[in-house]
This record gives sequence, structure tokens and C-alpha cells, in this order.
Amino acid sequence: MPQHKTKFLVLVTCLLIAGFLITSFASFYVSRASLRAEIKATALPLTSDNVYSEIQRDLVQPVSISSFMANDTFLRDWVIDGEKNELKIQNYLSRIKTKYNATVSFFVSEKTRTYYHADGILKTVKQTEPRDAWYFRVRAMAKDYETNVDPDMANKDAITVFVNHKVYDYKGNYIGATGVGLAMNSIVDTIKKYQAKYNRNVYFTDPAGKIVLHALPDSESVSTLKTMRSFALPETPSTAHELLHTATMQGERIHLNARFIPEMGWYLIVEQSEASSLKEIYNTLLTNIAISLTMTLGLVLLINVILNAYRKTLTHLEEEGKKLRSFTKEQEKEIKTLSGLLPICSSCKKIRTKEGKWQSVESYLSEHTKANFSHGICPNCTDRLYPGLLDDPTSTQ
Repeated sequence: MPQHKTKFLVLVTCLLIAGFLITSFASFYVSRASLRAEIKATALPLTSDNVYSEIQRDLVQPVSISSFMANDTFLRDWVIDGEKNELKIQNYLSRIKTKYNATVSFFVSEKTRTYYHADGILKTVKQTEPRDAWYFRVRAMAKDYETNVDPDMANKDAITVFVNHKVYDYKGNYIGATGVGLAMNSIVDTIKKYQAKYNRNVYFTDPAGKIVLHALPDSESVSTLKTMRSFALPETPSTAHELLHTATMQGERIHLNARFIPEMGWYLIVEQSEASSLKEIYNTLLTNIAISLTMTLGLVLLINVILNAYRKTLTHLEEEGKKLRSFTKEQEKEIKTLSGLLPICSSCKKIRTKEGKWQSVESYLSEHTKANFSHGICPNCTDRLYPGLLDDPTSTQ
């Protein structure tokens, strides 16, 4: 019995644990698959859309400002008029800087190569000066403007995001470059705000994959990031490109969305790890397993109590059965039964024993049963043997 009980409890425990685990893990995998599908189809693209909308408000604004400056009649007239009265261009650039909260506003004349900014004349740009290469790159480019990251000489070489825009006269002749700049620290703070708000990694790359803006540890190229090792940006950027990519690195699954921003000429990269999203599901799985094990232990203990009670009942019934059988045997020993044909004398009524002896009925029954005999006389015999005795009122029976 103990061996069978142990086997039964082990079997029940295994079945319960297996059932609970299968149910818990099935629920976990379904939830995880649903979460991944939701991240790819909804969460990540929606986050990218929201970040893109906020970028248009916070970061694309300098592009609009630069375009406005390049088409401002005051600026063009002042250049065409011979760049007279430097205080006018200085005040103009100062108003632009203050009004739009820019770090720097500038204009470089193609005719004089003079670099004007809000505080006056900074320098004269030269082709032989490596730090002036940006101006000659802008002059030669086919596009009207570019966005790039460079040190700002007018601001102690602070890393600044510049929007450089070509300026043309009324006949379409190139007359210089103008634009504004935003301090990298303020833009990084903006990116950090996005990351904190949406719980995503947000950064920007140029079409070649080089990171130009980020709030991550220092990196030179997108290819150095774990999610981008197997991810390639299109050779020809297009606003139609919204790329989704999933990679598993060191056991961590990462989802990535890349969107090209034509106003800046950069890709907006929004990266989301499953770890934080799956944490709640993992916790739910662990909770379910803990509850399952607790319920299994409780059920096994309950079954054990029931089996013990059942075993005690069986033991008690077995003991009662043994007592009953013992009592029955004792009764069988005490009770002597008469069976078969008994030869009896038709005259004196003696019984012939198995040994062939004739024995009185009283003696025979006394030997074979527990009956004892006492003698009396029936009315018929009394009347036959003692006539008139029964009629005598003074007689007693």
C-alpha cells in the first residue's frame, strides 16, 4: 500500500505540474508573439511617426528658418548693394538668432568670402583652410541646403548642428550661404526627451550610415550598433522608405524602424528592445508557475490526507473483519450441528451413534449441542399415567 500510494502521488504531481507548465508556457508564447506583432505593426511605427512629428517641430524648424533667410529680400538686397553698413547685417542676424532661439545665425558672402554672424565679422573663409571646407562644399552642391554637424568657431568650437542654405540673387546667381545652428547639447537633450517619453532609443544617421545625432554612448557608425550589424540603409534615400528590421543580439531581440527625413537629409532611427516590454509577461509567467507549484503542492497534500484516511478506514475494516471471522470460527467450534439421517428406535426412541451404540435422546443431544435437559411431564402423559390427577384441585404440576 505505501509503495502504491507513493507511485500514485508522484504520478499525480507530474501530471499536475506538466499541465500547469504547458498552460503557462503556451500562454506566454502566445502573449510574446502577440507583443512582437504589435511592436512591428503598431507600436514602433507609431512611435516613429510621433517622434517624426515632434522632430518637424523641434529640429526641422532650422531648415525653415534658413530657407526664409535665403529668400529674404533684405539679405539679398544688402548683398547686391555691396554689403554696406555691416551693422545692418549684424542686427539682422542677431534678430534671427533671438527670435528663433538659435545658437548661431550667419551669412557668408561669395563676393568677399566674409563670414558674418550676430556679433559681427568672424573671419574670411579660404579654400586652403580645412575648417572652411563646408562653405565650398555648399557652393558646389546641387541641393539648395544641407544639414551637417561641425564645431562652431563663434561659440568656442561647441559641436553644433548647422543648416547651410544657398542664397541666390534675383537672376538666380549664387551670392553666398546663410543659415542657423543649434547647439548639439540642446539637440541631444531633445533626443533624450524623446527616449524618455517613448522608452525607445532615438538617433539620426546620414545616408551612409554614420551617426550624426544621438544620445547613446559614442559611436562612429550605425554598423557599430548591435541592431545595425545586419541592417543596410538604401543607397538612394527616399521618403517612401520606412524600414523595419529585427535582430537578436546576445539573446536580446531588438526591433528597429528607419525613416528618411528629407528636410534634414538624415535617417531617423527608432530602436526598441523587447526586454522592457516582455518583463511584465515574464513576471506573469513566473507568477503563474509559482501559483501552479503552490496549487500542486496543496492538491498533493490533500490527496495524501485523503489516502491516509482511506488507508486507516481500510485497516479498521480489515481488523473488524478479522475479529468477525475469529468470532465466527469460535461460534462454529461451540455450535455442533446435527445433520443427515439419525437412526432412532421406534419404541424407546434411543438414537444409534456412529459407533453403533444406542444412546438416549437426552444424552445424544447433550453431547452434540449446548442444550441441557430438565424433566417434566406433559398433560397427555399425566392423564395416561395418573388418571384423574389433573382433575384434583389440590394437585400441582
